[in-house]
Amino acid sequence: MDGIETLEKDHARIRSLFSNIENTDDPQELEDNFEKLGNILTIHAEAEEQVLYPEASNCEGTQELIDKGHQEHDKGDQMVLEIKSISPNESSKFKEKVRGLQEFMLNHLDEEENSLFPKVRQCMSDKKLEELGTEIKQTKAEVAHEVVD
Repeated sequence: MDGIETLEKDHARIRSLFSNIENTDDPQELEDNFEKLGNILTIHAEAEEQVLYPEASNCEGTQELIDKGHQEHDKGDQMVLEIKSISPNESSKFKEKVRGLQEFMLNHLDEEENSLFPKVRQCMSDKKLEELGTEIKQTKAEVAHEVVD
């Protein structure tokens, strides 16, 4: 699986977790799904920032998208921290905040998929994209170990 496919797989998982949160009012399910979502967002963002963005900066027309990606990851982190301070027992308030995060993050994912990823795919050889996939998986494993511990 190449680097872009690996990241797109994460995007699908993120969308699925948002859907799981939207479709339940059970406080424990909300908490469990949000914890998974927060973890995958952190791991995914770190992999992009450590592996994809430095490599993608060599591709024409990507720097503005990369800069914006960094800013959006920071804002997403802040939003996640804010939601963590709300009890899932207050499901309407909790879900309202998650919907704000969802709208923000889905816009970010769509922008990557429609703007950044095609530029990277066009710029890099299949071999380079495969190497990127290996690096992204390694980075995600390292970050996941830190996040979960």
